[in-house]
Amino acid sequence: MTLTIAPGEAGLIRVFALSMTAREAKELDKLAALGLTEGDVDYIEVFPTKNLEGLGLAEYLVEGLGALEGEVKADKGKLGALGGWVMVVQSKAFSGPGPLSPQPALTLIGVYGQEGVDFTPVTVTSEAAELYSAPQKKTMSEARISGMVATVVLLFLALFVVMFVLIGG
Repeated sequence: MTLTIAPGEAGLIRVFALSMTAREAKELDKLAALGLTEGDVDYIEVFPTKNLEGLGLAEYLVEGLGALEGEVKADKGKLGALGGWVMVVQSKAFSGPGPLSPQPALTLIGVYGQEGVDFTPVTVTSEAAELYSAPQKKTMSEARISGMVATVVLLFLALFVVMFVLIGG
């Protein structure tokens, strides 16, 4: 069976049932099992369904990974009946588009969308959000500028006098 990873694919979760022993599942090369040479294994999980006792795979997908509840609900019976080991693969695992050729020991159970981040712009209407609402920097007064110039001139004259005393002395 060959599946296709679409260009720019994001926000999908694939669930596979694994037809193998616990030892084989624990030692499984996740990328090779999917027919991939590169990808991010941090987004591929392999675990026994008994680890989800009390929660269930369907609830884990919705609550833990943000799968769309309506899509998972349609397969809830099928997901609940799974025993043994499963592989859960998020789109972020793939390094790009192309074919996905899972080993025969992997059976695709379903593909579910994930909740996306809401990028709807929010309008903020507080005084602090207004442009240039921060206190403006005060300009220096003429008296302050004159005082700074006088200080620099006096320091220069003092240094000049010390140099003459050292040279003449």
